[in-house]
Amino acid sequence: MSTNHRFSALVLAGLFSNTLACLQDLQPRMTAVEIENQVHARRAPSIATKTAIQNVRVFDGQGFTHPQSIIFANGHIVADTEDIETAVDGTGQFLIPGLIDAHVHVPDIVGLARITSYGVTTALNMACNAYTACNSLKHNNRTDVASLLSAGIAAVGNGSGNGALQPPPETLIYPDTDVTQLVSWVFGNGSDYYKIKASYGGVSQEQQNTIVSTTHDAFDGQTMTHASDIESYIEAVTSRTDGIQHIPDDGLIPSCTIAAIKRNKQFVTPTMSVFKYGYSNPAVLAFLGRTNSTNTTYAHVEENVRRLYKAGVPIVAGTDAVGPIAPGLDLPFGSTLHEELQLLNGVGVTPLDALRAATVESAKWHRLFDRGSISIGKRADLVLLKSNPLLNISNTQDIAKVWVGGVEIEDVITLTK
Repeated sequence: MSTNHRFSALVLAGLFSNTLACLQDLQPRMTAVEIENQVHARRAPSIATKTAIQNVRVFDGQGFTHPQSIIFANGHIVADTEDIETAVDGTGQFLIPGLIDAHVHVPDIVGLARITSYGVTTALNMACNAYTACNSLKHNNRTDVASLLSAGIAAVGNGSGNGALQPPPETLIYPDTDVTQLVSWVFGNGSDYYKIKASYGGVSQEQQNTIVSTTHDAFDGQTMTHASDIESYIEAVTSRTDGIQHIPDDGLIPSCTIAAIKRNKQFVTPTMSVFKYGYSNPAVLAFLGRTNSTNTTYAHVEENVRRLYKAGVPIVAGTDAVGPIAPGLDLPFGSTLHEELQLLNGVGVTPLDALRAATVESAKWHRLFDRGSISIGKRADLVLLKSNPLLNISNTQDIAKVWVGGVEIEDVITLTK
């Protein structure tokens, strides 16, 4: 086995255990100074103008309207038709809200620019290990990259398989840790939500329950729980966390657990694309000792998503993308979200619901009330497509133009369908 394949396999050995470890643990750490240097090194963005996209069919959350005009100014969609400065002919084209990647790990401005070029206008960072760097990235003063929201340093138990991968070590949770103070510290450092890693030997059920209830009651905030095996999933559901990240690959989720997710009004971000990546390389699987009889399978991932969707559990689109982190190891920003929509569609999620999973539903469940749909007053985060994604979800790749807060993005990538 080559060095690159062996490195990839070692990484994925940690990924596809019952304590699925996010690959962001292997990303190079960026400092606030390095991020600021990247900001200054980029060319000036386009100037926002009052724009009308004319004669375009608009996604209204349930389908596409008859051709109409959408006008935006000062970063938002407006009704005023006077003094249009830029006219865009949308004849024969389709306008959708900017896409949302609900689980990603973007470390720097280069990554944000990359994800934006694929029509992703909001990125939800699912972890942060250095608050000064994360805050610099969130408040980067660039108008030509995706908006970023971020979790803080995750709640990781000292006895879990993820504990050794979670810097700084002094933030690990022990049986006697005062988790209510920890919640206050995380939100006091500018976190938009709190991530919990549920895993064997990790944060106890009681501690998870306390973190969730404190987040809800004291901060009116949200928690996102990383759970990739059946036992961790049950813990996440029991805690009443808001969003459950990933999907079990070690078996099928019990029907009573699925019913509880729906009853608790929780949502799921399956991140099928990262599982697909891990299970698609025979050399990696051979190195990991996987066989056809191994209980952890990608088929479990697919069937679990299929069952959740059929039961009416809210599904939102996220990728766990980390970008390039080593030779031969790359979960690219942007393109993976389009792949995620196709994977969802492949297990029975309709093109309409797949598109909603990356727009309307994601905005709703993450309380992003200023985006996710195209209506007066919402952010002018928009993607103009050349073909209809409701006929074929892969058409989300057929991008003509992208705007973030009314600023047109110059470097737009159209993927091969």
